[in-house]
Amino acid sequence: MAAKIYYDGECPFCTSYVGLVHLREVVGQVDLINLREHPELRDELTQEGYDLDQGMVVDVDGKRVGGAEATHLLATLSKSSGWFNRLNRAVFSIRWLSAFIYPVLRSGRWFTLFLMGRRTINDADGKAEERQRIFGLFFALFSVFHALGHIFEYSRALNSLDFVVILFAALMLLSRPSSARLLFILVLVSTISTIIQAPSQSNHIMLRSMFLTGYWLSFLYAMIRSLPISDIFSNFTLAGRGALLVMYFFGIFHKLNTGFLDPEYSCAAALWDQMLPPINLVQSVYVDYAAIYGTFIIEGLLVLALLSPKTRHIGMIGGILFHSFLALSNYAAYLSFTTLSISMHVLFLSRQQIDHINMTKDMAWLQERAEKWTNKLAFFVLLLVGAFCILIKRFDLASLCLLPIVFVVCALIFRHGRAIEDDKTRSHSTAAYVIGVCVTALYFANGAMPYAGLKSAQAINMFSNLRLEGGVSNHIVFSKPPRVFGYLDDVAFITAQGTADEVQQIDNPEIGYVYYDLLAELADNPEMRVSFTMNGQSYENVGSADLQEDIDARLHHPIIRKFFHFQVVLLSEPTGCL
Repeated sequence: MAAKIYYDGECPFCTSYVGLVHLREVVGQVDLINLREHPELRDELTQEGYDLDQGMVVDVDGKRVGGAEATHLLATLSKSSGWFNRLNRAVFSIRWLSAFIYPVLRSGRWFTLFLMGRRTINDADGKAEERQRIFGLFFALFSVFHALGHIFEYSRALNSLDFVVILFAALMLLSRPSSARLLFILVLVSTISTIIQAPSQSNHIMLRSMFLTGYWLSFLYAMIRSLPISDIFSNFTLAGRGALLVMYFFGIFHKLNTGFLDPEYSCAAALWDQMLPPINLVQSVYVDYAAIYGTFIIEGLLVLALLSPKTRHIGMIGGILFHSFLALSNYAAYLSFTTLSISMHVLFLSRQQIDHINMTKDMAWLQERAEKWTNKLAFFVLLLVGAFCILIKRFDLASLCLLPIVFVVCALIFRHGRAIEDDKTRSHSTAAYVIGVCVTALYFANGAMPYAGLKSAQAINMFSNLRLEGGVSNHIVFSKPPRVFGYLDDVAFITAQGTADEVQQIDNPEIGYVYYDLLAELADNPEMRVSFTMNGQSYENVGSADLQEDIDARLHHPIIRKFFHFQVVLLSEPTGCL
């Protein structure tokens, strides 16, 4: 009897396993073949139908088996000497138990290879990672600006170490934007930070949450199935595309209200006023109307362009430039939102388009200059200037530091990113479609929640003047929205505060708080006391103990409340921009 074991020499588990299993004492001659060193045998086994990422292949007297069957066969043939062989034989000699445990061990093997930076056998070319390079660059920039914004604008550095960790992880990814491991680290710390910092009303935080959801679904699927590392990125691209399209949809739909269409109150006019000079010096009612209706026209055309492969490169360029223009305002969150949206736009590039861009002389010229230390220093200085602008709260000037990179990416897409005939890389795996549909549907449901009366924050608010609280709607289409839930019905107006300032008293008497949010603040801060009016009734100097019955009846578990809260309410008509 003779045996051959074909295994992955890059896998420490496989190498240790074949070394520990004592076969020669039972079967005689045993050949251990490292498939990393024998590509011809790797191709032969692949053609025979063996997926080498699913495990080793064992050949005994010309009969080959792979995966769990191979482990089962080795266990039955190995000698019961030593603790490892006795345990191996006891577990894997039982066929059903081997089939049950083996996928778990295989996933652990995959995760170990991933953390060690080693490719799986089937991940020979890694070309999909080239597409990740541009995405990783902008997602890292987004994370840098996001962390700096919170550290400098909201002074959270001392009590929120997660932002410092995000900043460090983002700078690491900036140094190697195509690294799957560094992207994983940044995604991991961003996920932890999302949970720690919740609740957050920011649009870009919710968009990031959708990206994180898509990434983790793709990551877990790749780990369970032991897919090539590059499939992690490939299988979540549709989720990113779907989330971006949903963002544009609600960016238009939410703004179909009387407040946004009124130039005196519209957030479009308010945003224009915050633009970098001399842009904001151009003022007239015509400019206000242009800002209002230009939003609908531009975002609508961008969606149409992104949906068609022939015009997709125009949609990407238009979207990147449009959001870069919005970032020239001095609103703190727009710089982060812009860099995140740019990273989502580049997901519309196909793998073949990226390969085509990488083979051009323009890209070769850029890569050659990017390696020069003087240009690396210039990029670092540009990043420091942007950080300083954030420190002094000049977010519009910080956005200017982003423009050189934006223009380079747009130029590459315009010149070399057009649709390619017979582009076979436009097709996606079933997993990519499933993940994409799940994330897109989740994000769409989240954006629709205000109309169902469920919540009004974290719902793609998009600077829209939308008002649905207190039983009143200013939306043109949903003037009487289907209020399935009643969370938005009761609005409280703070008249006085006690010893805590968690709920900020605002001089404008028309600004109030959804009662659910007020109850949540009181429940989380037992020492807090406030006076307020609601539905014609006055409540004087009350705390959580006074409203315990309502707290027990209305509030969800604190974990759910982290992702379930509301905006402050402006009851004027037309509704102004907060």
